Amino acid sequence: MVKLDQINISNDGLTKFFSPIEAAILRALWSEGEMTTSELTGKTNIPLTSVAGTLDRLVKAGYTTRRTEMVNGRVRYVYEPVLSEEEAASEITTKILDSLVQAFGPLAVENFSKYSDKK
Repeated sequence: MVKLDQINISNDGLTKFFSPIEAAILRALWSEGEMTTSELTGKTNIPLTSVAGTLDRLVKAGYTTRRTEMVNGRVRYVYEPVLSEEEAASEITTKILDSLVQAFGPLAVENFSKYSDKK
């Protein structure tokens, strides 16, 4: 999950901020829309217990929602992303930038300006 002190700069894309399992689940939800745990297991080839535990964490962190459905007298959970991939990326980068400004103040802002000038 997005813990600023544990960002893995060497990874690509979502796995800089999310575990590989979290990233795979989020990608599946972004591409397919709402899905059940078993559907996510089939889509990602991640074991059901790992998908279920990871979804609990993603719900608690606010990246996915969970609702219940009754199907043939049985309860099943349906998950969907709270944010689009672009919105999640924006939220994560805002958290990172806020953290840098809080930690380094004017020096961080000066470096943002230098970076912006390079683009």
